[in-house]
Amino acid sequence: MLAAVRKRESALLLGRAGSGKTRLLRLALESSGGRALYIPYVPVPHDLLASLASALLPESVACSTSVRLRGLLWNHLEANPCVILVDGVHGASHPVYRFFQRLYHAPGMAIIAAARDVAGLGALRRLFWDPRHVIHLRPLARADALRLFELAAERFQLRGLELNGFRRQVLESAKGNPGQIIEMCRLAAKAEYVSGRRVKFAPLRIDAMIRFAG
Repeated sequence: MLAAVRKRESALLLGRAGSGKTRLLRLALESSGGRALYIPYVPVPHDLLASLASALLPESVACSTSVRLRGLLWNHLEANPCVILVDGVHGASHPVYRFFQRLYHAPGMAIIAAARDVAGLGALRRLFWDPRHVIHLRPLARADALRLFELAAERFQLRGLELNGFRRQVLESAKGNPGQIIEMCRLAAKAEYVSGRRVKFAPLRIDAMIRFAG
C-alpha cells in the first residue's frame, strides 16, 4: 500500500468486512505527506463528485451540476495530480467509471480502491484488470489472531474481565478478521456490555456485526 502511494501506482485492495481495509487506507493517507486524498465511496455519481469537490474545490460545490463538477475536478486534478483513496466501492456505475478512467490515465494520478470483492466493483472492474496490482487482505492465522486479541485486550484495558470465554468467542466469530477482533475488544471496554467481570457477548457481537454491515 505504502509503495503504491509513494510510486503513485493505482491498486485494488480486496478484503472481507473487518479485514482492515479502511485502517490501511487511513494509514496510507497519514503516511502520504499530503500526496493522497481519502474519500468514502457513495453510489450516486453527483454525490461522489460533490464529496471530492468539497475536499479540493469547496467553493465550487454550491449549485454546481454534475457536468460542471466533473470538468472542474478533471482540470484541477490533472494540474495537481495526487493519489485518490476510494474506500468501500460497491456497484460503481458507468458514469463513475468514466470519471475515474480519465484520472486513472492522467500523468501523476493514481486510484487506490478498496472493496470486498471484485464483483462488487461494478463498472470499475475495468480499471483493475491486472492481478499484479491487486492486494488481498487474507484472514489472520490462528496464532496471529490470538496475538492481536491479546494486544487489543491490553490496549482497551480488559485485563480485569474474565477473558477466557470471551477470547474463545471472539476468535471463533471473527474468523481471523482483524477489524472484527479489534472492534469486539473495543466494545468490551464499555460498561453496557459488561456484567460484573463477564462480557455480555451476544449484544456485543450483534453491535459489532452492525458496524461492518452494509
